[in-house]
Amino acid sequence: MQLLIRVILVVIAVMFFTPEPSGASIIFKPNKTEYVPPGEEEINGNAAEIYQTAQNAEKENNLKRAIRAYKTLVKRHPKDALAPNALFRAAQLQEQTHQLTPAAESYLQLVERYASNTHFDEAIEGQFRVGEVYLNGKKLKVLGIPIASALDRAVTIFANVVRTAPYGRYTARAQFNIGLAREKQGANDAAIQAYQAVVDKFPNEPIAVDAQYQIGYIWFTASQLGTNDAAAASNAKTAFQDFLFHYPKSEKAAQARKDLDILEHKQTNNSFKVAKFYDKHKY
Repeated sequence: MQLLIRVILVVIAVMFFTPEPSGASIIFKPNKTEYVPPGEEEINGNAAEIYQTAQNAEKENNLKRAIRAYKTLVKRHPKDALAPNALFRAAQLQEQTHQLTPAAESYLQLVERYASNTHFDEAIEGQFRVGEVYLNGKKLKVLGIPIASALDRAVTIFANVVRTAPYGRYTARAQFNIGLAREKQGANDAAIQAYQAVVDKFPNEPIAVDAQYQIGYIWFTASQLGTNDAAAASNAKTAFQDFLFHYPKSEKAAQARKDLDILEHKQTNNSFKVAKFYDKHKY
């Protein structure tokens, strides 16, 4: 009997002290903090504080953080007096670290948004430098793998120089380089159009001499390939004659005369062949 009473008391105790099951189990998770690499911490503060952060990062040679701070300042405080200088410095550092496309975009942003800034001319020159890198064979890459020629990128950058600084120091050369890029691509019609724009808009610039010669040279080359050679030869002759009329003392004048002689000789030979054909058929 006593044993039975003890068993009943134990059962009651277990039922009393055992907690009721809840609808959902409680899971305790450790409070993890996301790892942030040194130099990637959030950048906060007013314009002056962010600018100082960028300056300090430069002194520490942490250029990646400096660029990010300068760009953050421009994004958060675009109307602050420090914004133009911050944007220009970001562009310089991007170019210095071979981030060429971002650098060109930053330079363009500066001349478009802060046209009265003292760095305007330097930003135009910066765009021109980057454009020439692409023009001279720089490849666009994805994950370090070359994917294409960057001539189209060069054309875009030079076109931005022409558009944003139509009377600037680099405008005529930028227009010429558009023609040169298109010529390298084999887009001869576009190249001739670009070169003609140099001749028409900047006739007194030294580069206009080269532009006029290139027009003749493109037509001359086409005439030698046999594709529409008669029309190409005629256009080449006109271009070289215009060249010699406007620039008779150019160092390329002798080559232009030589090219004209070749065209004349070819035209004479073609005429002779046509005459022989008609003579053979008694026409």
